[in-house]
Amino acid sequence: MTKGQNKKLTEKITTEIVVVKKLLAGLLESRRLLSPEDSVRRFSLQEKIQAESVKEAALRAAKSRLNKLERALQKIHDPDFGLCFICEHAIPFTRLIEMPEMSRCIGCEDT
Repeated sequence: MTKGQNKKLTEKITTEIVVVKKLLAGLLESRRLLSPEDSVRRFSLQEKIQAESVKEAALRAAKSRLNKLERALQKIHDPDFGLCFICEHAIPFTRLIEMPEMSRCIGCEDT
């Protein structure tokens, strides 16, 4: 990876971390907005359980992505950064820019 690509990827990861942190804050806030009394009045029990389940899944996904992004930012200067951890081939820069937290190439992602 060139220095220019490394810099661009570092900026992308840093920006994505900020975006995911804002998303997490919003999800946590929306979880607090509905008191149990409000949710019972506005939704059936089944709707409430389903809504909470969707929010919990979104929270888990956002936390997982944040952890992966932070790990990628820590390892971006390692010599093996950008190599697939399975086949050890280089992950295309376009893939890293789109999903900087990825540690597998497209071929190994499907396996």
